[in-house]
Amino acid sequence: MKKPSKLNVTTIVERKHEGLPQFVCIPLDRVAPWGLKATTTVEGDINGVPLGRRSLKRWDERGCWWIDLPGPLCSKARIQTGDRIKLSLRIASEELPLELKQLITENPTARTNWERLTGGQQRMLREEIHAASQPATRERRARRALRCG
Repeated sequence: MKKPSKLNVTTIVERKHEGLPQFVCIPLDRVAPWGLKATTTVEGDINGVPLGRRSLKRWDERGCWWIDLPGPLCSKARIQTGDRIKLSLRIASEELPLELKQLITENPTARTNWERLTGGQQRMLREEIHAASQPATRERRARRALRCG
């Protein structure tokens, strides 16, 4: 069976505590066709507003996968706790940002330090570097994280 490229779901915006970000839960069976085993980076939109790159995480106690919704995103999408929303997701590319890829390829220290990271740590570093809008910032973040100048 072919994995669907997109996941469309209607769900409700929740919040556990006023001091924490809002989030949405997606039932396990809705995400099951993707065959995910661990936290995965996704892209998509919420009520037509782009989410950016977000982490889709498994929450076994609740029987769902979840995504946090930071305040600025909720404001932009004009959503609040309790709102029913339409969520459209796709698995994001796992390709490394160019600056990180070049550093790992060209710098032995960077390559060694990258290889010492767990898969989850590599994903988090990739996403931190992706989040920077300027190439110089992405390069600086990569160098600092991989301790190579």
